[in-house]
Amino acid sequence: MVSIGRWLRGIGETSGPHAMKTARSVLSGVLHLAVRHEAIPHNPVRDVGSVRVPAKQTKRDLQRAFTREEREALLTFADADPTAQRRDLGDLLAFMAGTGARVGEACGVRWSDLDLEVGTVKLGSLPVRVPGQGLVLQQKGKTKGSTRTLVLPPWLVSRLLTRKIDAIPNEWNVVLCSPMGMLRDTSNTTKHVRALLDAAGFEWATGHTFRKTAATWLDEDGVSGRQVANQLGHAKPSMTMDRYMSRRAITERAADVL
Repeated sequence: MVSIGRWLRGIGETSGPHAMKTARSVLSGVLHLAVRHEAIPHNPVRDVGSVRVPAKQTKRDLQRAFTREEREALLTFADADPTAQRRDLGDLLAFMAGTGARVGEACGVRWSDLDLEVGTVKLGSLPVRVPGQGLVLQQKGKTKGSTRTLVLPPWLVSRLLTRKIDAIPNEWNVVLCSPMGMLRDTSNTTKHVRALLDAAGFEWATGHTFRKTAATWLDEDGVSGRQVANQLGHAKPSMTMDRYMSRRAITERAADVL
């Protein structure tokens, strides 16, 4: 056991934890076969501790949140920029900023999902591309926790009330349809958001930054991890929170922060 452990540690020191884990798996498989053929009494690799491989950091992990000044500047730019106006991106970005919703979730919101008198929205439906059918509005959300009801910030309610006055009719009754009254393709919309961020001078940001910002601001204000997870549509922020904290609609506190 000692020699196997030393051998694995040597691989880890020279080639890293991924190579160490692979070597342990291969050796364990070989010795398991030897046990089956009664060549050895037991598999000694089982006596060696498991190998933990650190999670790989992605650009999303390293991404920071918008400051309040940056978010305000970005939304102001989106309302004034001719390309953003032509693509009708101002309200889309505002919705993402005020809720932390995914791009697809924002594109799938229907007027029937909104209660602007109370100031709530039900998220869950999103446009998906189906072979042979094109874009369709899927009623089921991206994840188990995607279908949720959020309280909207008052400033976002005002924007949506204004938008409703001149709402573009469309067969899906979606709020943030394309300027031509069609469902927005999530992939194409993400590219348009990317181009807008670059034009506004936020090359470091992505569409996901709005979700990062929502989570960061809520956390800084002392909102619990369970409530932050509910806001973003994450089913399990951790095993403990998922088992011992009740799941419910987000209260006005999240809307006040955002």
